[in-house]
Amino acid sequence: HISKSKQTPVQIFVLSLDVRYIVDPRKNSPNLVCKAGGNTMAKIIQMAVMLGSSKLGHGAFGFDERQADSTPVPQMKRELPTRKMCLEAFKRTHYDILIIGGGAVGSGCALDAATRGLKTALVEANDFGSGTSSKSSKLLHGGLRDLEQAISRLDVAAFRRVRCSLQERSHIGKLAPHLSQPVPILLPVHHWWQAPLYYMKLKIYHLMAPKATRSFQYLSADDALEVFPMLRRQELFGAFVFYEGQHDDARMCLSVALTAARYGADICNHMKVSRLIKNKDGNVAGAEAVDQLTGKKYSIRAKVVVNATGHMSDSLRQMEDSEAKPLCTRSWSSIIVMPRFYCPEEVGVFDPHTPSGRSIFFLPWQGHTLVGSSDEPLNLPEQDTQPTETDVQSLLDCVKHFVTPNFDVRRCDVLAVWGGYKPLPVQSDTLHHTRFKNHVIQLGPRNMLSIVGGTWSSFRVLAEKTVNAAIRYGDLSPLRKESVTAESCKLDGASGWSPKMFIRLVQDFGMERDVAEHLSNTYGSNAFKVAVSADSSGKAWPIVGKRLHSEFPYIEAEVKQGVRDFACTLEDMVARRLRVAFLNVQVAEEILPQVANIMAKELNWSRDQIKKQIRQTRTFLNSQMGQLTKESASQMSIPIKMSVRQVRKFAGQFRQMDDNNTGYVSIADCCKAMKTMGVKEVPVDLMHDVLRDIDVHAQGKVNLYEFLLLMSAIVQGNTEYLRYARLYLDHKRQMQGSNFPTVMQMERAGGGL
Repeated sequence: HISKSKQTPVQIFVLSLDVRYIVDPRKNSPNLVCKAGGNTMAKIIQMAVMLGSSKLGHGAFGFDERQADSTPVPQMKRELPTRKMCLEAFKRTHYDILIIGGGAVGSGCALDAATRGLKTALVEANDFGSGTSSKSSKLLHGGLRDLEQAISRLDVAAFRRVRCSLQERSHIGKLAPHLSQPVPILLPVHHWWQAPLYYMKLKIYHLMAPKATRSFQYLSADDALEVFPMLRRQELFGAFVFYEGQHDDARMCLSVALTAARYGADICNHMKVSRLIKNKDGNVAGAEAVDQLTGKKYSIRAKVVVNATGHMSDSLRQMEDSEAKPLCTRSWSSIIVMPRFYCPEEVGVFDPHTPSGRSIFFLPWQGHTLVGSSDEPLNLPEQDTQPTETDVQSLLDCVKHFVTPNFDVRRCDVLAVWGGYKPLPVQSDTLHHTRFKNHVIQLGPRNMLSIVGGTWSSFRVLAEKTVNAAIRYGDLSPLRKESVTAESCKLDGASGWSPKMFIRLVQDFGMERDVAEHLSNTYGSNAFKVAVSADSSGKAWPIVGKRLHSEFPYIEAEVKQGVRDFACTLEDMVARRLRVAFLNVQVAEEILPQVANIMAKELNWSRDQIKKQIRQTRTFLNSQMGQLTKESASQMSIPIKMSVRQVRKFAGQFRQMDDNNTGYVSIADCCKAMKTMGVKEVPVDLMHDVLRDIDVHAQGKVNLYEFLLLMSAIVQGNTEYLRYARLYLDHKRQMQGSNFPTVMQMERAGGGL
């Protein structure tokens, strides 16, 4: 007897030893699937256990809930293989298609090829989604800025781009409903004449979207201030609210790759391609990849090789043809993460035409606020992926000019910073069409396919086009000629998921609500696997689920699951399995030892390996996630008005308070130190102004330099010079022009923010 419901995994109840048939209960008459004699009861019971634990998932016998009476759709072939299994497969398998690059497009190609029945391999030099794919604005946009170009220039190609993006946003929502959801965006109107223009654009935008898309609405200035209180009232006429899609980009990329593996693709991260393998004719016939964890080399042969390495695609094309002309150019964009109070929890803001001339967006994401601008500088150094203090200060200046003046915007509110390169096709006479298309698929002189460009909203359709080209140029014979990822495919964990599934985790396992919601929205129906492996909390409530940090809903069981999901390093875990590195760098550094110890048990790390992993991940946090931005040393430009003797005295006091050698002391400890130095009553308001003028880099604590400035200002009584010094530095930075990067042409921005 098979019992199925829309919200629960498949469960089979073996009623008695006289069972002879397994039937599909959705049919009016019993539909024979398999006949079981008494000697095969053990196999049926074993199958029941597997299905009951949701290991095979819905449709395990070839049925599909959505198409029970239509042509069968492809089903996942196997359980998730281990990394070791994929490495062994590389040695013995001759693949139809080898994809180099495990970002959004590369993982999408692997899923599209595997669901068509092609022998597929995917290798990634770092971790899945470790490049630009995990450093986006988290929006699945439909291309509102493309629509602006389409209307102003009567650009038919831009209209097509918008329609395609809106359709793809819907497809991605069906592909992974647990990872994507709509988010309302507030669009401020500063002048009366902007209101009808915005209305016309949003009306066309809504008409071009699929029918299920939510409509937009207009708000008065007073209503807009209720939604977003930090807006400047004197510069506001009204606002529109429209809807875009939002997702967890790194988890989406990982889920696409893992789903491809369950459909039969052999995938492996931390596999760097060292050279391309060529046949007697000189055409590319595979690649030699080096396992970055062990140093072993693997020769992976395939009929077609796809270059999906994003902004590094030209480096791989040089391996194919040393005289290859550049196909890819890059643009850089940075995003800062700020506390929740910078943005309403459920509403974002996008202003393409601020009074200062800059565009800016505020987006709520996982209890924090993402702030960025669509103005992007070009022609940056190739290997430099470290955000700079200039990037941070530029975005903070945008925030200060956008929000109400009485809101105190501080550097210490920046919890994390990241930046990434966006790959774009070069503009040339031979590639003139790229003015209207933000991607290009090119067959190289040695038959290697290269895909350049694209956005998260278009990754699926780009993958479909790339696999179509691979089938055509490589004369491949897929089981299915057409792609099935648009309608008939769901990512692992999507089947059986519902928005209220977290309630079962609370009721059945005794989890806290925020933890249950996080697991449900991250793993989908696979959240039950994580819950089953979760340890007891040792408390009356919650019953299970030991948190890694009190501020975040991540639990220890997720670290074990992350190892099963191909996390090989500590950086993989805190950055892309747990998103804590992208949300709060200080918390990420704090939990490193705890996470490393759990991973060590799973991966058999030695003590030296644990120390090495922690050291390397701290370097990553410092350089890539904004813990120590470039040029931070140059920010220490305010003079300390103390004698050498006084500096030594206060520095010694700082070292005594910093027992754990963290490099920081709390503001509370500073107040205690002031009392020991003769300050009878700490002037809290004055200290607030001083901390603002110093522009400290962390909330609630100061480093040695900031501590000396604080002591100099309050204990020594020198406060006025701080404000003048800060004004001078701000003026100097503006005069250097670093705050205003080159504005990228709008049609090259992919229609996004």
